[in-house]
Amino acid sequence: MDSIILWLLAASGVLSIFLFVARGLLDQLPEIITAWRKVQQTYQSTDPRVDESTGTDG
Repeated sequence: MDSIILWLLAASGVLSIFLFVARGLLDQLPEIITAWRKVQQTYQSTDPRVDESTGTDG
């Protein structure tokens, strides 16, 4: 009986850590997306191969 309680406590601890990490990553996701879009815009504005009239390579 004691081993079952220990397993339940261990499983709940692992689950708590997983949820804490997942929430932290999800909280940072909007900032990561914004930074990635800034990098893309900067690259597109300085890339000489990009045709500015259509916005495509050519």
